[in-house]
Amino acid sequence: MVSQNLQKVKKEIARIVQQAGKSLSVPERKFVLEMMTGMLATGQTNLTRIAAVLKEGITVKNTLKRLQRMLGHERILEVANRLSLQAASGKVMDETVLALDDGDLVHQYGRVFENQAYVRDGSAPVCVQCTGRKDLKPGYYLNQVSGYNHLSACVHAQAESSGETFPILFDMFSMKESGFLSKTNEALEMIKRVTAQVGCKGLWVADREYDNGRVLECFLQSALTFMVRMKEVRDIWVNGQKRNIREVAGGVNRRVKFSSYARFGAVKCTLWLRGREYPVTLVSYKDRRNKDIVIWVTSGWVKSTIELKRRIRGYFKRWGVEECYRFEKQGFGIEKATVRRYGSIKTLLGLSLLSWLALIRINENPGLKAEVQKAARMEKNKKKHQPKFVYYRLLQGVKNLLAGVKRMFLFRWKQRARKALLKTIPPMLPFLINPTALAYELEYGL
Repeated sequence: MVSQNLQKVKKEIARIVQQAGKSLSVPERKFVLEMMTGMLATGQTNLTRIAAVLKEGITVKNTLKRLQRMLGHERILEVANRLSLQAASGKVMDETVLALDDGDLVHQYGRVFENQAYVRDGSAPVCVQCTGRKDLKPGYYLNQVSGYNHLSACVHAQAESSGETFPILFDMFSMKESGFLSKTNEALEMIKRVTAQVGCKGLWVADREYDNGRVLECFLQSALTFMVRMKEVRDIWVNGQKRNIREVAGGVNRRVKFSSYARFGAVKCTLWLRGREYPVTLVSYKDRRNKDIVIWVTSGWVKSTIELKRRIRGYFKRWGVEECYRFEKQGFGIEKATVRRYGSIKTLLGLSLLSWLALIRINENPGLKAEVQKAARMEKNKKKHQPKFVYYRLLQGVKNLLAGVKRMFLFRWKQRARKALLKTIPPMLPFLINPTALAYELEYGL
């Protein structure tokens, strides 16, 4: 039974590679297949550990040299984003929350990494002596768009995301790379790529960092539904008068009860961007736990209280993108990668995204998901104890299934050795369903 589950997991990995098609060459497809399996088997992006777990029958340093050389193929990240967009396009509905946020990839002790700039470490504690801001550390900027479907919406549309967070687009940039213009341009590029695939579906949510005239103009001109938290320095027009947004939000009657400790109110207003007027709704939110008022601007003049509540709940699901960053850093250890070339780091990010897509395919297969979760051997395995973000458990289950494999793939073997293996196939691979799978097994190790 364990061998059959192992075979099914490896086939799911191979299907991800097969979806890339001719956009990757044959050596690149084999490299991606090996790296995805190695990252899922180790939970790391450390090339030495991956080279050791592949067990090719040669010295680890020779395998390591080949993996380091193949990391120079930078288009793997573009292929990974294309496959992620295709997979997410069937899950995005009108109720889907699309969270846009930036992140950081910090190499605290790295000094000779290519195109390395200084970023604010989001996982570091706030430095009180630095005016309440986080310390600058050497690293790179990340951009990500993640999706979230509510359980009620999933049941209504029979979606397969089951109320979980899923990645849509993932990218990295540096202020020192050639052709870099601004962080705003990088964000606009992400928005355009997602809307080109999914259209005007979904509710876009963003933090105060995206209270930017160009970003808001992109949302409004593209007729997207959005919910953006605003800075208190922006001016807004109410009843034809230009007023400070903090002053307007403070005077809004927060008559609608959102929860037992929070209330909100809304007012119709307009934004002037590059000489053009756009109708928007200002939402003022206050709860007893915080002193400050939370100010949002959402698209259109929204009168329905139910719709405003839906958009506010959608904004609070923005934390899902932080969950994605945490999984990529803790699940695959992208911050612990020791490669120093800028293109190689981007390739590793693409491989981590492809590995996550393989876990998503396992999650969408109920039978295989149950077997992988069982292989994870968690202490609390009852249904009430299972977390909504299940990918840590799935990753642990895949690691346990791949732990006992003596030889990960057979396509690196010489032809003579493969022919000699034909005589020992029945005792070695008893889980093969039929003899026709023998050639496929020998070629791809599946």
